Amino acid sequence: MYIGIALAVIYCFAFWKFGNLGRFRIPLFIYAVIIQFLFLILFAWTNNRFRTDESFSREYVNIFGNGIILFYFLMVVPLLAALWVHTYKGVEKLEVGKISRWVMIGIFIVFTLISSTIGFYLHVFFYYGFAP
Repeated sequence: MYIGIALAVIYCFAFWKFGNLGRFRIPLFIYAVIIQFLFLILFAWTNNRFRTDESFSREYVNIFGNGIILFYFLMVVPLLAALWVHTYKGVEKLEVGKISRWVMIGIFIVFTLISSTIGFYLHVFFYYGFAP
């Protein structure tokens, strides 16, 4: 639970530091705080349920697994969108050719998609694979 809280703080801090998002910065930060809070509630509730329920119900395992997958997408999709906008605005300020800009943006998008796919499996493994 402590690691989850630390990661939630880092996630919310990342949204707070995105300066290029303009008017979407504050709503995205509020969204990040709400989603992290709800994820931590789900995580704490299911951990408590696993420890206190003597008849280990498969229903709780399904709720936990589906919640882990759902919250990953609720956390990553806005983060990727914010990163892409932030990077696009940063690359547009560079004094390079138009093709070079699009290549840099394309490489960044491919890299983040690969990283988020690997992150999905790690997220499920660490939160669901080590579930009590």
